[in-house]
Amino acid sequence: MSSPSPAKEEAKASAAAGAAATSSTENDATIAMAFQAVEKLTTLFGFDPILAETAVNEVGPDVTTAYNWILDQGVDDKGGPVIPLLSCPHVDAHCRVNVETIDLGLECTHYQDGGNRRDEGTPNRGGKSVIDDHTGSCPSGENWVCLECNAIRCSRYVNGHAVSHWEDTKADAVDARQEELDRSGDSLNDGDDTAPDNPDTAGHCIAVSLADLSVWCYECGAYLKSPKLEQIVKRLEVLKFGPDADAADKDIVNVDDDEAAKDEITSRNIVSETTSRSNDNNSYGHDAEIGATSIGEGDYDSDSSSDSENIAIEDLGVRHPHMPSNLLEMAKFISSPACRSIVILAGAGMSTAACIPDFRSSGGMYETLDPDLLTASDVEREAMRVDPTTVFERNMFLQNSLPCLELKRSFILGTRDQKWRATLAHRFVELLHTKTGKLTRLFTQNIDGLEGQCTDLPREKVVAVHGSMDQASCEMCGEIGDFDEFCKEVEEKIKDISKTDDSAPEISTPILCKMCGCATVKPSIVLFRSNLPREFYDRAREDLPTADLLIVVGTSLTVSPANTLVYRAPSTTLRLVVNNEPVGSRLGIQYGPESSRDFFAQGFCDNVFLELMDHLGWLKDIAHDKLPEASASLLRERIARASAEKNNVSGS
Repeated sequence: MSSPSPAKEEAKASAAAGAAATSSTENDATIAMAFQAVEKLTTLFGFDPILAETAVNEVGPDVTTAYNWILDQGVDDKGGPVIPLLSCPHVDAHCRVNVETIDLGLECTHYQDGGNRRDEGTPNRGGKSVIDDHTGSCPSGENWVCLECNAIRCSRYVNGHAVSHWEDTKADAVDARQEELDRSGDSLNDGDDTAPDNPDTAGHCIAVSLADLSVWCYECGAYLKSPKLEQIVKRLEVLKFGPDADAADKDIVNVDDDEAAKDEITSRNIVSETTSRSNDNNSYGHDAEIGATSIGEGDYDSDSSSDSENIAIEDLGVRHPHMPSNLLEMAKFISSPACRSIVILAGAGMSTAACIPDFRSSGGMYETLDPDLLTASDVEREAMRVDPTTVFERNMFLQNSLPCLELKRSFILGTRDQKWRATLAHRFVELLHTKTGKLTRLFTQNIDGLEGQCTDLPREKVVAVHGSMDQASCEMCGEIGDFDEFCKEVEEKIKDISKTDDSAPEISTPILCKMCGCATVKPSIVLFRSNLPREFYDRAREDLPTADLLIVVGTSLTVSPANTLVYRAPSTTLRLVVNNEPVGSRLGIQYGPESSRDFFAQGFCDNVFLELMDHLGWLKDIAHDKLPEASASLLRERIARASAEKNNVSGS
C-alpha cells in the first residue's frame, strides 16, 4: 500500500490555489470555500484536480453544484456524497404521493407509459438508449420514483428517463404558465416565474431513489431531507426491509444492489403463496398476509418450486418426526445422526449479558446525541439534529468521517480491549462446532464482534450480516486494514467526546487510508443505506437447503433480508426459537400445539443455552474466566445446583 504521490498532492494544491485566486476582490471566506471545495472534489470524490478547479471556476465553491456540473460533463460518478438540503421550497407543492400508495416497482415504466417527447431519454454514459429485449423496458439499474405522480423512471446511468421526466413536466408547466400570462397580457420574462424557488414552473422535480432511498430535487440540484419526506422514506424502508423495520433493534439499514432486488419478487411470491394456502385452512393466514407486503432482499436464485413444495408440506400439518417437546429432547436431536447441519441466525439478544451500550433504547446514544460536540459543519450538525442516525449514513461518512468515529471511539477501543466478553450463547456456538462439527454457519446481525473471541470458532463459519467492529476497512476503496493499527490511530487522532480519556487529543484529525489516501477508514460495519456483504447472499443460498436445524436467537425477525432465512429453510428443517417472546409469526413460525416443526424456548438466551449445554454435557468445557459476570454467575449457579443434586442422589 502506498500514500498519494507528492505530484498529485502538488497538483491538488495548485488547482485549489488557482480556484481560490479567481478574483483579487474576494474575501478570505470565499477563498477558503473555493480551496475547500477543490480539496473535497479531489480528495473525497476522486476527481482530477484540474477538472475540480474548472468546476469551481464555472459554478462557484458550492460542492454540490460543482459535483453535479462535473457529472453533467459526462465524467463517471466516483461515488462521493453530498449533505442533503434541509429547506427545499418545492417539497410542499411537488411531493403529492400518498405514503400508503407509493409504488416500489423494479422497472422503468417510460416505454409502458408511452414514452415522452424525448424518444431516447437522456442518453446513458454509452451515448445511446438501451432496451432490454426480454422485458421491453429499460435494463435493470437504479430507478427513481417521482413523488408527484408515482412514475418510475431510470437513472442517468441507464437511459436517463428520470431527468427527462422532470424536463418534460417542467416544460409543460412553463408552457401552461405562459398561456395563463398571455391571457392576462403579461410575460414570463416580466417576473420571476422561472426562478428556482417558484413551484409553479418547477415540473415534477422531486424523486426518490429505489437504490438507496435518497431524495433528489432536480430544480434545486440537491439531495433533500425534511419531516414530510421522511414519512415517505420510512414507508419505502418498510416495503424494502419488512414491516416494523423502523422499530427494529438494528444498528444498520441496508439497501442491496439491483440484482438482489430482483429476488424480492421471488421472496414476496413465496410468502404470498403461504398466505393463500394458509387462508384455506385458517392457519396463520393473517400473519402471513402481513408478511406478504414485506419484500425480502435476498439473492438466493433458489428454485421457487421447491419452496412451494415445502410450504405445501407444512400446511398439510405433517409433524416433523423429531419435533421435541422440551430442551432435553432438542439436545438429543442435536446429538443424533438425523441432525447433520445446523444454521444459526442471531440478533441483539445473544449479546445482552455482555452489557454492551444500546444506541436505540431510552437514554441511548440516539436520544442523547449532542451534535455540537462533534467535528462537523453547521449543515451537518443540523442534519444530525433532524435525524440522529444521519451520523452513521454512508453519505455523511464519506463527506465527513469524524462524527461517526467520535461517537464510536469508546466502542472501537473497548472492542480491542475486550471490554465486553462473549456470552454463554456465543460459547454454545463455539462448542457446537468443536464438539459436534455440525455447525454450518452462524449468521449474526450484531456488529459487536464477540464471536471473534471464540478462538475455536473459525472465521469462515461466521457471516456478519451487518459487518463487525473487530475489523477495519476503507469505505471508499474497500482496503482491509490492520485493526490494532487502526485502533492506535483512533486513540491518537480522534477526540473523546465523553471526556473520560485524558490522553485523547483535543481536536480530531482524519484517519487516511494507506491505499487510496481518503479519510474513510472505519470499523468494518455496514453503514446506513449501504450494501450488505455479498457473502450473506452466497452463504444463505448454499447453507439453507441442507439445514436440519435452524436456531433463531434473540432477534425480533423484523429486519430483512436476514429474516428471510426463516422461510428459506426447507420444511424438513426443525426451527428452534430462543427469545423472550414469540417472533416471526408473519414469516410462518407457528406457536402452540399446532406447530409441526417450530420449538419455542422462551427465556433469556444465556439461560436457555446454559440448560441446553447442560443436557449435552458441555458445562465442564466452558471457561469461567472468559465470560461476562452475568454469564459466569449463571454458570456457577448451574454447576452448584448440579453438584448438589448429584450429592443428594449419592447420599440417598
